[in-house]
Amino acid sequence: MIKQMAGVVFFMMLFFPSFVKAGGFGGDDSGTPGYWYTGDTPNVIDPSKSPLVFVHGYNNSSAVWHQGNDMYEVALANGYETAFIDLHHDRDMWTNGAMLAEKLEEMYHHFGGKKLMVIGYSKGGVDTQTALVHYGAHPYVSNVISLSSPHHGTQLADLAHSSAAWWLAALLGNNNEATESLQTGNMQYYRSITDRHANAAKNDYFTLGGTKWGSFGSASYWGGLYLSQYGKNDGVITAVNSRLPGATIIMEGSWNHTTIREGSYTFQVFRPYTTVFQPAAILAAASMEAPSSQPSINSIVKGGKAAKTISDQFTVEENVNSITVAFLSDKNLPSIKLRDPSGKVYKVEKAYKEKSEFFKGAWVHLFKVDAPAAGSWSLKGPGKSSYLYTVNIDSPLNDEMVGKAGIMSGQKAYKTKWIHFGFDSSGKKLQKIAAGEKKGLMSENDFKQEGVYNVTTEIQGISSKGKPYERTTIESFYVDNNGKRYD
Repeated sequence: MIKQMAGVVFFMMLFFPSFVKAGGFGGDDSGTPGYWYTGDTPNVIDPSKSPLVFVHGYNNSSAVWHQGNDMYEVALANGYETAFIDLHHDRDMWTNGAMLAEKLEEMYHHFGGKKLMVIGYSKGGVDTQTALVHYGAHPYVSNVISLSSPHHGTQLADLAHSSAAWWLAALLGNNNEATESLQTGNMQYYRSITDRHANAAKNDYFTLGGTKWGSFGSASYWGGLYLSQYGKNDGVITAVNSRLPGATIIMEGSWNHTTIREGSYTFQVFRPYTTVFQPAAILAAASMEAPSSQPSINSIVKGGKAAKTISDQFTVEENVNSITVAFLSDKNLPSIKLRDPSGKVYKVEKAYKEKSEFFKGAWVHLFKVDAPAAGSWSLKGPGKSSYLYTVNIDSPLNDEMVGKAGIMSGQKAYKTKWIHFGFDSSGKKLQKIAAGEKKGLMSENDFKQEGVYNVTTEIQGISSKGKPYERTTIESFYVDNNGKRYD
């Protein structure tokens, strides 16, 4: 019924905008923010089953639940009433949370005062908690299930706002309020004002996280490879960042960021938590684990804007097992070449258009080289283009570089680039207010103003065998008005 009614509803909204109101049956797959609609009514309504409200994530719409996805069909077949809502795909949790709170009250009354069960996918889980905790929608909801939600942010948002990547992300339209809000530093600020809020414990929360990011060249491969230095992930969110303090972890399994929202993959996993009465025996332990602050250091990250031709270099140390180079640009560049120190040329092994949220629309060009030669490598190609590339290095040196203590010993050179995001008068909206760079490492005294800092450190060092190496770290953290740092 959803798909059949979508065209009719959209036609009526175009020509009679006041005719179809929020709460009407049908579907508006154009993603109009604030519009919600219901699915078919089951033949028999079980009073123990709460109506399911599905909340989409960043850079998508309510259509993700029933276009190329059987979540709606599976929920209906299992006897659930359903509702779907469209929020802003590119706004932060404050804007979406306020809107969602109002609509949850409408849905609650539509379903005759039955408490709702909210299924939040990706950023939709953060938007949902904001609506319940900060905008008072908790009386209308029983439980919340989040599917790979960035409760602690995602390092891909940090990357999108880093000095190396921001122009490509901006060109793609992905350097926006939503990605700013999902930087890990901002989400630490969000956690500090949310977890201790009086409304935080008025609903039960349950989480699912994914740990599969695919094989070489698959849709989630590049994001998963980059995030692998931070732990198990689904190509967009690490499993540990999908955990919500005080919530119950239902399962963390081999789903990627797409399959985790699909009914045939996960509905039966979270279904026991969607009834009014839940058997206590099935409940898993509550998660209080915080994200790790000591990722491995195994990547080089560079980017820029090529005026005429692309020409960039990076350094590989000795005894490296393999390197995987992912070159992202705003256009397909099949002629881009990778050259080793001897001049040997490597061609693109796989090229595809990125579909995941933070660099959606970018062309990803992949190279993989086993036992690469030590020395200076280069990427060259024609075309005016904004680009970003990451080099994942499988090397014994990685184990020696865990944490800042590891990277600060020995003869090394550093360059630090930073971007400062401050808050508007509401104390919630982020906006870029400053940027800069310096030779050497930044000190704590360099970050005194309140806000979120996105800091890139370029490391050039000499190994124990006297050979040069190169690495990049990107981190995001929040500094409060007393100068206390959260990361």
